[in-house]
This record gives sequence, C-alpha cells and structure tokens, in this order.
Amino acid sequence: MTVDLTDHKLTFNAPALPLPPKEYNATYFSQFNNILRLYFNQVDNALRSPVLKEQSDAMGWFLE
Repeated sequence: MTVDLTDHKLTFNAPALPLPPKEYNATYFSQFNNILRLYFNQVDNALRSPVLKEQSDAMGWFLE
C-alpha cells in the first residue's frame, strides 16, 4: 500500500556535496560528515513529525 506524502511541507532538500580533494584532507572529511549529519537530522525530524504519526495511526485503524 502506498502512502500519500504530497500534503506534507518538507522544508529541506538533499545537500550538494562538495567535490573531494585529490589527497586526504581531514578538514574536508570533517565538513563532509557535518553536511551529512545535518541532512540526516532533518530527515529524522521530518519522519518523526506528529503529522506522519497521525496518518500512520489512521491507516492502522483502517487496516485492522
């Protein structure tokens, strides 16, 4: 069964990841990890929103 997510206002997009340097650079990898951490925090927060929980509860009731 598909879930309709078109009524949710997602306020973020996937980040534009920087091109890697030719040689190892600790600062680059630190910044890269920070970009990914921020993005996945936004994804987690969006998926844990009360609106999605209410919609999934409603579907669970319908399927029982």
